[in-house]
Amino acid sequence: MNAHATTATPKRQQSMDATMYAEARNLMVDDQLRPSEITDSRILDTMRHLPRELCVRPDLQNAAYADTSLPLAQGRVLPQPLLTARLVQATPPHAHERALVVGASTGYTAALFAHLGLHVTALESNSSLAQAGQTFCQTYAPTVVWHQAPLNKGVLDSAPYDLIYFDGCVAALPDFCNDQLSAQGRVVGLLQRNTSLAEAFLAVREAGYSKPFRLTFLFEAQAPLLPDIIPESAFSF
Repeated sequence: MNAHATTATPKRQQSMDATMYAEARNLMVDDQLRPSEITDSRILDTMRHLPRELCVRPDLQNAAYADTSLPLAQGRVLPQPLLTARLVQATPPHAHERALVVGASTGYTAALFAHLGLHVTALESNSSLAQAGQTFCQTYAPTVVWHQAPLNKGVLDSAPYDLIYFDGCVAALPDFCNDQLSAQGRVVGLLQRNTSLAEAFLAVREAGYSKPFRLTFLFEAQAPLLPDIIPESAFSF
């Protein structure tokens, strides 16, 4: 009997953990996202099921569904659930579009877009984060194509993109956004200008507009700058 009990314990614990995290995902959606005007049912349904706890450090898994960003490595973070949901909803996502996720880290947002029906290319410069993201997506979003390279060049091989999504903050947009975006494409992310808080933005191409994009600021937020995105080599709005 003792041997049987010892054998069953890991399975029982795994089941308990799965139930706990499923409840936490539902609470995240019902208490954080829905009251904050996240109305896209596809996003809500996907975030109820995508295991965010597997995208954070093991010691932080119990905080995976808290209303906060969580540290990953070398100054990088997994953005808080509501920030991700608001940015993804603002894109807005359309099935069968081609998307580039810049700074894809451990793969959560890339997987989210894939579950929404987009063809996703994930770009990450940090080798440990890229490996973690690839491992996560192999199980939960196997259609995501990963590239480990500096973030400031994009991924030309899969261009043009209908959507370029910065999973973090930039000080300015690099030139590849203009070069690798489709004629009707858009760019979404956080822009850190001269204020203490970053601002979520949506940039779209517009015929006859004097600059590459027409920019709309959406809301204030806070996130660290992504590496490799050098303001001096970028264009302004």
